[in-house]
Order: sequence, then C-alpha cells, then structure tokens
Amino acid sequence: MKSIYTICYVSKASSELTKNDIERLFNYTASTNSKFDVSGMLLHSLGNFFQVLEGEEKHLLGLYEKIKEDVRHGDIYEVYNKRTNQPVFNNYNSKFDIVKTSEDLDMLITYLNQDRSNSTNHKLKRLLQPFAMLGEF
Repeated sequence: MKSIYTICYVSKASSELTKNDIERLFNYTASTNSKFDVSGMLLHSLGNFFQVLEGEEKHLLGLYEKIKEDVRHGDIYEVYNKRTNQPVFNNYNSKFDIVKTSEDLDMLITYLNQDRSNSTNHKLKRLLQPFAMLGEF
C-alpha cells in the first residue's frame, strides 16, 4: 500500500468568527481539499476546530503551514503529523467530510468503528468522543 501523510490537530476558533464565516470556511475547505486529493474531516464545535488531513506529504506540509498562519484560529495542538500506511479515510463515503451535525459525527464514529485493526481510527474516535457527548454544533 502507498504511504500517505496524515496531519491531525485541534485549535481554538477566533471569537470573531460568525456562523457565516464558518460556513464559508467549510465550503472552501471541502472544495479545495477535494480538488487536491486531500481526504479527511473538519469539525467546528465547542469553540474549537478539529481537523484530520490525509494526502501527499509535500502538499499537506505546505497546506499545514498556511493553516497554522490562519488568523481564524489559534492555540493549535498538533495530535499527529506523520506518514502512515493505513489511511483512515481511504474508504469513507466522501473524500473530505465536513462535520456539521451530531448525525454527521455519529456516521463518522460508526465508520471509525468498522476497522478496529487501525490504531489511528481508535485514537480519532477517542478524540471525537467529547464532541459526540455534548453534541453542540
């Protein structure tokens, strides 16, 4: 299997962001990531962003540098930044998923439960659990 690069982070959303700003960000992210063959997911909840990006290493590293400079968020906590032979979103229902509702999150967690052999799936599920429990989108 081809090696894929994966970046996962959590960040604090800027307090100035409106719902419209977040919706525009979601639309731009989904469109751009699909165009550049980046898979993964983006969630905004509880005043935080949670994102997983999977794709070609050179592209993701450049993209992540831009993400870190984006003023729409701060206090970035990097969960992982590594090569992997087991991409999480390889068989997901879309290339890049925007999680907007508790139903979207439930679908994602159900997907993560399907491949228990992938340790990254288990880690992501644990990280997403607080969002699922509170269900605030």
